[in-house]
Amino acid sequence: MNDMDFIRQVSRVDILLSQSRFSQAEELLEGLMSEGYNDIEILKMMSIAKMGLHKYEDVSQLCTMIIDQNPNESFAFYLLSNVKSVNRGFQEAKDLIDKAIIIEPTNADYHAYKASLFLQTKDYEDALNSANIGLQIDAENITSLNARSSALVGLGRRQEAFETIDKSLATDPNNPDTHANLGWGLLHHGKSDDALMHFQTALKVDPMSEYAKAGMLEAMKSKFPVYRYFLQFMLWLGKMKGKNQWIFIIGSYIALRLLGNLADNNEILKPYLVPIIALIVIFFISTWVFSPLMNLYLMTNKFGRYTLSEQQKDTSTFVGVALLISLFSLVSYFAFIPNEGVLALALFSFLIMIPLGSMHIPDNVATQKKLQLATVVIAVLMCISVVISFNTNIIFTSFTILPVGLLVAYQWYVNYLTIRE
Repeated sequence: MNDMDFIRQVSRVDILLSQSRFSQAEELLEGLMSEGYNDIEILKMMSIAKMGLHKYEDVSQLCTMIIDQNPNESFAFYLLSNVKSVNRGFQEAKDLIDKAIIIEPTNADYHAYKASLFLQTKDYEDALNSANIGLQIDAENITSLNARSSALVGLGRRQEAFETIDKSLATDPNNPDTHANLGWGLLHHGKSDDALMHFQTALKVDPMSEYAKAGMLEAMKSKFPVYRYFLQFMLWLGKMKGKNQWIFIIGSYIALRLLGNLADNNEILKPYLVPIIALIVIFFISTWVFSPLMNLYLMTNKFGRYTLSEQQKDTSTFVGVALLISLFSLVSYFAFIPNEGVLALALFSFLIMIPLGSMHIPDNVATQKKLQLATVVIAVLMCISVVISFNTNIIFTSFTILPVGLLVAYQWYVNYLTIRE
């Protein structure tokens, strides 16, 4: 290959990478590397292609090769940090981006990326500081501006957050991340219609933006007032660090138990406490199944069908079927079949919505498979319990504790996974 052919091939790779056509870029780069072109720039481009294809082990190996050739290649440390972040090794990711910043302290994108790491661990003050450093280097750096606005939302400084987003839009009016950021900020304010407009704008520019798609779904569901308040609560809870979320969850569980004991031991207060306890239980169950049920409704909307992932569609369908079985069984018990086995079917069909609605929550595919297996096991045990209830005409038998106990353990485990992510 002569020099002109090499330059032409490299230019072609640059174009492919800018268009996110990573497979084609990888193929061309493999051809160049097979002919002995293994300099740092080629390795860097191959690392970007592999990153786009989620081949993280390959990225790590390539970055190690780059650092062996040039220990001061900051971009290699930046990419390694990305790999660690994908695998939730946030402290290692921060250490690696710090190395990149030491080598190239005036790179605003590195500081913006460090801010994004702090956002993922909900260290909002640190995220704000890193974003501000990026903006001191480049006052119009879009990534830093968006990181700053997200940090300010996390800190509850919403007016400043909107001012920062306005600056982002003035710098780049069509930036999809900025419009998605603004959409989420508006959702925090309960302004679902305005948020929907900005998510739609983001998706026109970048139809594959998962951040904008997720926001658009929430904005469409927030058109229902009840869901709007539910989302406000979930966004408030989501801003807490993991430890504080656990304090809230465990504290709520203890409060529920105390109210239950008080109702059992005080006949005067019992008529007032039982409805309160029932409402609390329904609310906590709704945190698992409300969103999938709303997704089921969105499947009747053309924008909803486009925005929902296949997993979300499957989850919504499963939850919807379980709810229909539960309601039909409940009606059947009071109208046609006064066997407590039918009542058990209604109860267990309702409870199985919890694992059905949450088994796809984790991003990790292996973890999803574990939760799906657990859901199948719980469902089978519930079916056995229902059969026993039919035969004995008793809704709660000694076997009932097995599926219920496993369901409780499942909930705690999914809480752990959700808080960790």
